[in-house]
Amino acid sequence: MKDITLRQIEYFLAILDQGSLSAAAAASNVSQATMSAALSQLEKQLDVTLVARGPARRARPTSAGREFGIRAKSILATVTEAVDSVSEDSAVLHGPLRIGCIPTAAPRMLPGTASNFGRRFPKIDVSFVEAHPTTIQQMILRGEIDLAVMYRKQVQIEGLQKHPLSEVQLHAVVAADHPLADRSGVEIAELIDDPLILLDSPPTADLLIGQIRGLGHEPKVRWLLPNAETIRSMVAWGLGFSLANAVPHPEIRSFQGMRVRYLPVTNPEFSNTIVAVTMAEARVSKKVATALDVLSQVAEDTDPSRWTA
Repeated sequence: MKDITLRQIEYFLAILDQGSLSAAAAASNVSQATMSAALSQLEKQLDVTLVARGPARRARPTSAGREFGIRAKSILATVTEAVDSVSEDSAVLHGPLRIGCIPTAAPRMLPGTASNFGRRFPKIDVSFVEAHPTTIQQMILRGEIDLAVMYRKQVQIEGLQKHPLSEVQLHAVVAADHPLADRSGVEIAELIDDPLILLDSPPTADLLIGQIRGLGHEPKVRWLLPNAETIRSMVAWGLGFSLANAVPHPEIRSFQGMRVRYLPVTNPEFSNTIVAVTMAEARVSKKVATALDVLSQVAEDTDPSRWTA
């Protein structure tokens, strides 16, 4: 077996996190020479280049480095959990926890999660990343985040484990003066002649368009826009309707103060689930398990059925 130390692994992961040897050394409270020596020793033991040194002293992982980093992160997390399990202070969770989230679910999930951790687990250093579904999934596989929140139908990359948090119902977003605005629910067929404005967040738009076509309809997609707030304003002006899984409080208005209505889509084909996603082969640590519990509670607390005008 290769003579590899946990310290070498720890320093290597710090280089991946910080992007340079100097920044990793500063974050680890060691000299740059110590950091460089540890990396060189690790590469020598493995007989492979893990980090490519670039201009401005930047350090980028090679393909071998990325693969080793994924495995090494899991190993280090397992060792840390083993130490914590026998520590006198094992009841106190601590250290970094990185949570990713798609932008449409972030307003629903992240504030309550941050508040919950700050109140109940103040020694856990929680950080958040918002990114498109595909990017978030790739970040998990690269070990850049510990878990992520998205919708079940958006998970399309192998090697990920889905943890259901809450069932969600697709809603049609229409202007307050739309002929169907006062309905308690709507079928897609009733809106198919209206212009459709969708969120440009791959693969969301393609999935929705495919589902609509599966019902035998051809949607009239007018715009694909990257900002949900812009879409709500467009809808409020009567420029089309949209579709959304994230339903805000009914008093929410557009940027200009105009009202919109969120109508449940009654077609069963559009049922979905908000899920937390982790790396499939990684053992769920105590911190990640705690995060899953917190996220489940936040999802329940923010269920649209709980909203009161």
